[in-house]
Amino acid sequence: MGTLLKCNKPLFSIRFSSFPNSLRSVQLRTHSFNNPKRRNPIRRCFSSLSPSSQPLINGTTLDKMDGNQQPGSPSSELWLHNTMSKKKELFMPKVEGKVGMYVCGVTAYDLSHIGHARVYVTFDVLYRYLKHLGYEVCYVRNFTDVDDKIIARAKELAEDPISLSRRYCDEFIQDMVHLQCLPPSVEPRVSDHMPHIIDMIKQIVDNGYAYRVEGDVFFSVENFPEYGQLSGRKLEDNRAGERVAVDSRKRNPADFALWKASFMRNNSAKEGEPFWESPWGPGRPGWHIECSAMSAAYLGYSFDIHGGGMDLVFPHHENEIAQ
Repeated sequence: MGTLLKCNKPLFSIRFSSFPNSLRSVQLRTHSFNNPKRRNPIRRCFSSLSPSSQPLINGTTLDKMDGNQQPGSPSSELWLHNTMSKKKELFMPKVEGKVGMYVCGVTAYDLSHIGHARVYVTFDVLYRYLKHLGYEVCYVRNFTDVDDKIIARAKELAEDPISLSRRYCDEFIQDMVHLQCLPPSVEPRVSDHMPHIIDMIKQIVDNGYAYRVEGDVFFSVENFPEYGQLSGRKLEDNRAGERVAVDSRKRNPADFALWKASFMRNNSAKEGEPFWESPWGPGRPGWHIECSAMSAAYLGYSFDIHGGGMDLVFPHHENEIAQ
């Protein structure tokens, strides 16, 4: 999500939540204006959340109500840009009066930055507006606390990966408090949903969309003809889906991991990696299956709004659809 503003300097420090207001203001000014090249993007970021603008929502725009619409009722019109169809559409929930919304949360391996603030303030605006229209909203925003990036950072700091991710999850929650974002209805964590994830992988394997290689399980994109429709990418151009180097054992370079074995070919454990037991041996889930399983656990397999940073359209959201 940091690619939204091409800004990688943390907006919030570890001690930010304990700063008095005067010091917070100083830190915000320092972050926004210490580099002249960043002034316009930062200013555009916050100005885009003004009442007269159209906030970006993973390629989605939120329109104002016109003078003929009545607030406080689900019958009031809301037009959103659909990333799949590439056009603005009238929002119609699957169940009248209710909205299920899943927003991909942070991968908890570092402090939050301005890109995170931009995304989650935007979805907070949408959440509040849907409630204002009278909808009963179930807003799910996850924490990715099991991931390659977390493991790599934990090794650098000689820290337990789960403890490290828990610490950064707590920091993120405090950052959202200071941004005055409403808490979501549910904030699930990957580590708490391993049974859901394993069950979903079983279903995908049983349906013939995945294959096993030495304890790893990969999704076969060639078995899903609609793959690439969200991002507009052609299958032969896809070389993403992993947060590590392409595995030569894949049938197609675009195939992505559903389950990653925690033991190497010589049966020795991968040092510093958390693992769970599964039908394919001890291991941990891939990035994309985590969100699919958690969204299904709380909203079902089909729901109204799926959002996140623009950088997640491919490969993350594309792969979630395939699963």
